[in-house]
This record gives sequence, structure tokens and C-alpha cells, in this order.
Amino acid sequence: MDGIDFLWQQVTGQMADEMQLVDSSENDDAISCYCCGRPSGEWGVPYYQLRIDTYLTTDVPICAPCNALFHGSYRYMGIEKGTPEKPLVPGKLGMLVGCGLIVTQQQNLLLTNPGWDKRLRVATQPLFELHQVSGKGAMEYACQLIGGLSEKAFPLLYISDIGRKKAELVMNLKLTLSKAQIQVCSGELVFRINTELLHAIREMQQADKSGWKKLERFIVNGCHGRIAPSDEGLHAFLSGNPEALAIARCLPADPHEKLQLMKIL
Repeated sequence: MDGIDFLWQQVTGQMADEMQLVDSSENDDAISCYCCGRPSGEWGVPYYQLRIDTYLTTDVPICAPCNALFHGSYRYMGIEKGTPEKPLVPGKLGMLVGCGLIVTQQQNLLLTNPGWDKRLRVATQPLFELHQVSGKGAMEYACQLIGGLSEKAFPLLYISDIGRKKAELVMNLKLTLSKAQIQVCSGELVFRINTELLHAIREMQQADKSGWKKLERFIVNGCHGRIAPSDEGLHAFLSGNPEALAIARCLPADPHEKLQLMKIL
């Protein structure tokens, strides 16, 4: 199942009663979603809404699951601009810059900063349970929470930053199938976190802080091309440190994933 369909199935489908949805099966012409690009036969539900593209100044079809990111709702999403007394713009899920989201089979958590938290709490029928945790600590919080879930909670969806780039976010939505490997999604990229590797790094950070700092420098320098994989200093360090060698062997091959992992440690 596509991540955006999972999000609709678990949470955002509740907003359908406020949308101006059209049944795609009643249209003989082929319809593709302007956001995700999928033809109607691949949508999680056969409904779409016509929205005005401000650049093309014409109506474009957005499938219902993607439309939930564009839909403004005081009832479900609080306010985007204004105050509780004088709301100016209804809240939209696809505009929550800096907010994270964890959707499991049993619960829906929105990780917010103080500014968004205040505006989201205006909602009279909120879609998510709100937790004020943001920045670097939010990803660590999410990884610990996901690591403690039972297998019944999977698959789940974890978005580290919802942002504003809706089409890019939809493209990057990947479901996490087990706690062994967490898919971290955002409008910028999607990368994997091996939870056993993360645990091993945490143990080394506590047991050998100086050793971890050396390994971290080697990893970052290697990702940026400042040292080669055959670097003598790196091999000498790893040959004398079995814990560091075990971690190095489990690191992802993609340098971008390595750097993302370093950011949350």
C-alpha cells in the first residue's frame, strides 16, 4: 500500500465529509492525480477533488488521499493563521513545517512545536494526539517510541517533517514494516534507520566517548570524500577497536543515509 493511501485509511479519510469529492468511476476519461501522478486505478479510493493550480490557473484533479494534505479544516486541523478568537485561515496537514507524524495501527501522534501546538488545539475534532517535541529530539523520541511498539502496530508511517512540499512528501512516503528498520520520510528525502545499529552506537557513545568521536569523524569525512575507504588511519583505528568495526560494517552504503544517521545521534 502507498504511504498516502495508508494515511487516508488510518486517519485523514475522516475529512472526506468536508471535501467536494467526485467519483472517478463516473468519468470515462483517464484521470491522473496532479499531486502523486497515479492514475485513478491505483488510488486507495476512487475519489478526487478539483483544485485550482495557481500557476496554470486551471482546475486539476487531486486524488482524495493527496487532497487531505491540501484541505483546510477548522474542525479537524485547527487554524493556520489568526487566533482562536479570530481565525483567518483553517489548518492544513500539508503545511505543518517542522512537525512530525507517527501513524500506527493503534494511534496517531503529531509531534509539534509550541507555535503549531497552540493552533492545532483549536480543532474541535482533532485527528491526532499532540505531543510537544520538535527539533533533533523529535527524531530520537520517535525512534525510541517505534522501537518499543509491539508487532501489532506495524506497518506504520513515520514522517519526520511534514513541511510544505506536498508532491515531494507523497513521493517519499514509505511504510515502516517492522521495528528493525525505520523508514524516516519527509518532503526532502526518505532514509532508513537500523534500530540495532542505533542501539550499538548508543552503547559505544556511553562506553567509549572518545572512540565514538573518532569513528564519527571518519564516517563524516568519508561521506564528504575527504578520506578514501582505504585510508590507513581508518583501518588502523578499526583494527584496534572491535566495537567500532562492528558498527562500521552495519552502516548503510548510501553516504546520505550515513549523514542523516549522524544528525540524530
